[in-house]
Amino acid sequence: MISQPAKPDAIDQLLSRIAREAELENEQRLATFIQRVIARLVDTAIVIGVAYGVQVLFVNYVKAHNTINVDYIVKSVEQAMPAFALIFWVIIYSPILEGTGGTIGKRLVGIQLVDINTRTIPPFRMTTARAWVYLVFVVLLFVPAILSCLAFFITDYRQTWHDKFTGMICVKKK
Repeated sequence: MISQPAKPDAIDQLLSRIAREAELENEQRLATFIQRVIARLVDTAIVIGVAYGVQVLFVNYVKAHNTINVDYIVKSVEQAMPAFALIFWVIIYSPILEGTGGTIGKRLVGIQLVDINTRTIPPFRMTTARAWVYLVFVVLLFVPAILSCLAFFITDYRQTWHDKFTGMICVKKK
């Protein structure tokens, strides 16, 4: 009688893992570059719109209450609006919406971020990390941000750098 080994064979484990990954890939199709660009444009428009709306409300408040140095305050607020928009994106918009199923832009085009291993919506801490990594790329004069997005064309799972660093992929919703 032939005895069975106590541990499963390493080759069998590898083959079963490859088969599971192949099944997951067949179940979820990866998002296209155009879908991701459209989603990013929609999200950018929303964030800039919110930042501009906050700016208008604040400026009107300052003008209505006759504060000292109104012109200086208004110019300062106008200069700070792009930074406010970036911070709003990184701290509130992207992490919260990605952690609940996708940003408005992604929902409109029918895509979402998922964890590469579990194929589930990533935890809040990972969506926050992804947003902060992208912020670092944007702050470094946009070149790393553009290169990150172009990495989509050379990675196995069509990942950008900020996706790859946080272990996420962007897939089409069923």
